[in-house]
Amino acid sequence: MKYLVTGITGTVVPVIIELLAKKDADAHYYFAIRKGSNGKPISARFESVVDILDLDRESKRTLDERTTLVEIDVEKENMGIDPRLYNELVTNVDKILHGAADVRFDQPYENIRISNVVFTEKIYDLFSAIKNHRSETGRPEATLYYISTGYAYGIYNKPIPEEFLEFHPGKPDNTYAQTKAEAKSFILDKIKRFNERIVIFEPTIIGGSAKNGRTRSYNLHYIVMMLAYLGKLPFLTAPQNTLDIVPIDWVAAIVSDIMAGDEYHQGVIRMASGSDAVSIGYLHGVGYAYYTSHDPVEGRVMPPIRFVPRWFFNSMIKAQKTFYRAMYRCTGNKRFRKLVKGIGLLEGYFPYITGYKVFENEKSLALIEKYTGCTRAPVMQDIRDPEGKLVEKGYYEKVLADTLETGWGGLVDFDRLREKQAEFVSPQAAFSASRK
Repeated sequence: MKYLVTGITGTVVPVIIELLAKKDADAHYYFAIRKGSNGKPISARFESVVDILDLDRESKRTLDERTTLVEIDVEKENMGIDPRLYNELVTNVDKILHGAADVRFDQPYENIRISNVVFTEKIYDLFSAIKNHRSETGRPEATLYYISTGYAYGIYNKPIPEEFLEFHPGKPDNTYAQTKAEAKSFILDKIKRFNERIVIFEPTIIGGSAKNGRTRSYNLHYIVMMLAYLGKLPFLTAPQNTLDIVPIDWVAAIVSDIMAGDEYHQGVIRMASGSDAVSIGYLHGVGYAYYTSHDPVEGRVMPPIRFVPRWFFNSMIKAQKTFYRAMYRCTGNKRFRKLVKGIGLLEGYFPYITGYKVFENEKSLALIEKYTGCTRAPVMQDIRDPEGKLVEKGYYEKVLADTLETGWGGLVDFDRLREKQAEFVSPQAAFSASRK
């Protein structure tokens, strides 16, 4: 089977390829990659991904031998692909996995639309050319697999339905959700009009591996956890609301099983915790207890978060942003501009963290159990029955352990925190000695 894959330099697609390489022994890959923003060539970008794949040396060598790199520029005709290579893709590709996206929540709409909407439209154009070529030559049909997101539905004040062909998103949470909704609408239109063989995957919030808690991207809930650990998030709201977090290895297993199995060719599969989603209050309680008992900085006191009414929380955020923006205008200190930007990023996260988000997923679970080797998603929390008996062990502590082992992927400098802690403790000690 020959695959065209986008998003190999991202977070989820590399894990899918790790598993797909084990499930399809005869696979050949065309990896569509953009040149790095710093001019880094696509070969170097691909090599850096292969280095960290969870594959043995022989498997990596085989992957390299069966790989053709395709340099792309989304804003050019035919994505800037060399004409001869483009024709090769039309002739040879059996399946497309479109997993590339700009997942930042603070980007201007005009910028992020290129990555999330225009790119999808051009991938479909290529898929359409492949489909037409196969029809003319009598070859089996191709399939397009598109990774969307459950959060394309935006603001929804009731459980978000599992709709196939019908799609009624609410007001978008941010420009990312807005553009993913546009791309999904585009794909659904093609399915309705042309009965295309397209599978849409809708993961919710993707967290660390259920196996070991590890992740390659410390975004969204990880940022909030980090700010709480650092004591920079004194207030939060809506502890009863839930975060629908699913492990990255579970998502990758479903996608790779569907692709390798070659039995499910049209529809939407939502990958969500659904009724098993974890509450904000639970995440805080378990996280606070774990961080205070396992803190690598001895003697440091981590303040707990105070849960306040939503109106108060939103008012505090707006007041902070206004204050820092005014301070930057008065002083010109770049630190205040950085703080404003940081709050802007958090504002993109808050609909996910504090908003009502409940995902229906029973129809998708039936499809997952029928077409893959997976069942329900491993959940963050420990689930107990009405008698208090532990039914299922979550993987939250593995995620928490990973954040401390890696310092949120290097975002937190524990040595610096130790130095600050020593500076804080030493004057107290000296004052105490002088009193004696």
